[in-house]
Amino acid sequence: MAFEAGDIACFKSGSCSFLLQDFYEPLHSNNFMMHLLVEDAQSWYEHVLKLELDQAFGVRVTELVEQPWGMLEFCITDPSGVLWRIAENQ
Repeated sequence: MAFEAGDIACFKSGSCSFLLQDFYEPLHSNNFMMHLLVEDAQSWYEHVLKLELDQAFGVRVTELVEQPWGMLEFCITDPSGVLWRIAENQ
């Protein structure tokens, strides 16, 4: 975590960063998707499975799939309903 200010936290890793805000709007969350493009989807998938997020937070994780449009990807649905697609271009 790079910083925290009230209901906002900034996370940073290398040259990438993102903000999280303590805000929940069901209609928005259930219709929102984040797409994270990574260099090695297999390693990310293995890392996510080791974290056991499904048991700790009720997060849903799909299988790692090679898509017909040329991406290797898996999805995570976070506790608020946001869909995270984690993919690698092949």
